Amino acid sequence: MSMESVQPESTVLAEAMFDPARPYDFHLELTDKCNAGCPMCGRTDAMNGCRPDPRKVRKIELTLADLRRHFTADFCRQVGEVQLGGSLGDALAARDCLEIVEHLTANGVRVVLSTNGSLRTQDWWRRLGQAMRRTGSVLELHVDGLADTNPLYRVNTDFAKIMENARAYLAAGATADWYYILFRHNEHQVEEARHLARQMGFRDFVLIDTIRFGRTARFDYVLPNGERRSLEPPTRSAADFGATLRTASKRPEEIEVRPAPPPGSKAARAASGIAGIRCKAQALNRPYIAADGYVSACCWVEHSADERDLRAATGRPETDFSIHHRPLVEILHDEPFASFYEQAWQSGAQPICRRKCGQGLRNRRARL
Repeated sequence: MSMESVQPESTVLAEAMFDPARPYDFHLELTDKCNAGCPMCGRTDAMNGCRPDPRKVRKIELTLADLRRHFTADFCRQVGEVQLGGSLGDALAARDCLEIVEHLTANGVRVVLSTNGSLRTQDWWRRLGQAMRRTGSVLELHVDGLADTNPLYRVNTDFAKIMENARAYLAAGATADWYYILFRHNEHQVEEARHLARQMGFRDFVLIDTIRFGRTARFDYVLPNGERRSLEPPTRSAADFGATLRTASKRPEEIEVRPAPPPGSKAARAASGIAGIRCKAQALNRPYIAADGYVSACCWVEHSADERDLRAATGRPETDFSIHHRPLVEILHDEPFASFYEQAWQSGAQPICRRKCGQGLRNRRARL
């Protein structure tokens, strides 16, 4: 992409996507490895027994040494939160997941850890709970049903083991939320699962309307045993369940969770929209680091053609955008984050940004 293609027609000067004067809110993909075979996940070959797609999964991960090198004690003072999730993997499949959580929380960072919950031992989970409790960190446990229905989407997971792990974690006094994607096959269990979550001590029960059906009314896949199945959308939305249960949705979109930024600030400008785009990464000051160490604006643009074009416009080699080759703080303060993204928005480029943060094509959630 040439610089001419990202120059805005407007005279408004582009601002940096990430602001070092504000606390950072990182999103880290620790690994692309996962024990589950969720049919709709980008890593899964749904029609091949829900096996990992070798074209996408490289079995890579970030290590404790990587985190210690970039998330030093001094830098952690600039970090408010680190979300351990990602596009392809489950954080618990990373060898150093627990040690990374301990490093971050020991340095005052709040962690949000997203997982299917079916890996590791109960002792591991107790230690995780102790580390998470230090900074009021939160576990997002994704369990889409009960013993008979959760494995229909969370293929290869064991519901009984998930519950044992969750109890060990909660017994340590740590905080957890139960996340539940709605499908036709599990919508009848919402109230029972919500009741179980309350009994166990989960803070919130979060229903999710997935956008991964697109315009279709079903999603076909093949289980590891060769059985052909189909996922179907639920008959009721998360909002409908909230109304029925007389509990209003507290946080329909995560971007609305945070306090309103000061009027006139960079964060306020990002939240109000630039050329029709309300960039969530910019509003929350949230860079994304993929499991291969590359720094991106977010998990949606990670390794996309849009991102490659902006990186090429900097004139730097591709490796300059990896924490394995360059300090994280240098990458964050340089292009394409310094101005190229906003210039691209103003000129009408970046279709992924327009689709995700312009049209708002994201999962909808309701906390019950």
